[in-house]
Amino acid sequence: MQTDTLKRRLRGSLITQFDPGHSGACDALVWNGRKPARRARLIVRAACADDVAEAVRFAAENGLTVSPRGGGHHMSGIAAQADMVIDLGALDGLKIDPDRRTARVGPAVTNARMSAALARHDLAFPVGHCGSVPMSGYLLGGGIGWNSGAWGVACFLVDAVEVVMADGRILTASDAENAEVFWAARGAGPAFFGIITAYHLRLMQAPKAILSKVHVYPLVEAATIAAWAETAMAEAPANIELTLKIAAPPPGVPVKGPLVEAIATVFAGGDDEAHATLLRLFAQAPAAMQVIGPMPTPFDVLDSLTAQAMPEGLRYGVDSLWSDARLPEVVQRIAEGMTTAPSARSLALVMLRSPQAVAPGIGAFSRIGRIFGSVYAIWEDAGEDSAQLAWLRATIAAAAPICLGAYVGEADLELGSGGLSTHTPAAAARLRDLATRFDPAGILAPTARNRAAA
Repeated sequence: MQTDTLKRRLRGSLITQFDPGHSGACDALVWNGRKPARRARLIVRAACADDVAEAVRFAAENGLTVSPRGGGHHMSGIAAQADMVIDLGALDGLKIDPDRRTARVGPAVTNARMSAALARHDLAFPVGHCGSVPMSGYLLGGGIGWNSGAWGVACFLVDAVEVVMADGRILTASDAENAEVFWAARGAGPAFFGIITAYHLRLMQAPKAILSKVHVYPLVEAATIAAWAETAMAEAPANIELTLKIAAPPPGVPVKGPLVEAIATVFAGGDDEAHATLLRLFAQAPAAMQVIGPMPTPFDVLDSLTAQAMPEGLRYGVDSLWSDARLPEVVQRIAEGMTTAPSARSLALVMLRSPQAVAPGIGAFSRIGRIFGSVYAIWEDAGEDSAQLAWLRATIAAAAPICLGAYVGEADLELGSGGLSTHTPAAAARLRDLATRFDPAGILAPTARNRAAA
């Protein structure tokens, strides 16, 4: 394998398994403090789309599998589970056309940078809830972001993608050209059979006011809170996001066991509308232990709140669910799991979508329900890995009988085909067929596809 030849062809750089610093470079590929056991033989730090194409062709010629790495945020570490990792970190171009309300976005542009740049033009996009996550995996998996009820699932605001295919070709895919590739790019997740080097997005008018309010309750009231939320959200507009967070109390709070926080965020045309929406939502809410807000929460504040709950460097496991069951049923099952969480850092989020929420468009993204939930196991000691992951999986398994499937962006892909499905049977079958056609040799990390196209 003539790696020197590849080095000469790249504008970026190449790290091989024989180079100093290879081990550290492999660990740096994954945001999670829990690093995959497998180490890539080659790491290509691409400087441009042509570098990506060169690397893919070299991999094909030498029988290597490939994983693209955007930000390495997926908890399963899929960004490092191949012979060659193509790091897209330098592909971070961002060009905004405020008159047309469009943007061309590199895969490494983070949610935080995206929202900050758009705000300068009074524009917005349903960016993800974690500011440090880049657009790459977020959009490829669908994109359940801020205000997605009113603006829609983010991948359906993608008008075109620039893609390096498994044979090294660079093409543009949209509804008008290479439509099958474009269909898959909207939600395939790790089952996608190409590497996206740029997204072309439609943008939204920025909200004039973003306000949040939090009501805090003891866990024993979880079913009562869920019943109230079910009724309140039945009449709620699409621009309000209500999440029930189940987590241990903050340090210094004299309460034993987890708490339930009813967190409502509204994206409105002005302060009066925002306050009125929150007032209606909480009008019949049960009396709370504590009420926080309403308070202004622009995107940078929302990002900081997420970062506080999920700091980098800890060990993580995550799984998710979609359900059309009654909210109290889902919350009760997850709440029971949270009472046995072996780590006080672990948390669960359950979000109920408004009946007025924008329906998904046409694409591989095909699993969705009125309820979205995610459970995060968060811990520090590597010796606890098995126990923490066993707890996570038992908690999701307890809810599985009333679930439709999982969200590919936050699915426990380490389970392979043993977990909740991330695509409908029809979408999964189509993804398998397309992968066979466009990547017949399985170059693009076929092991990462096991659950995504099961």
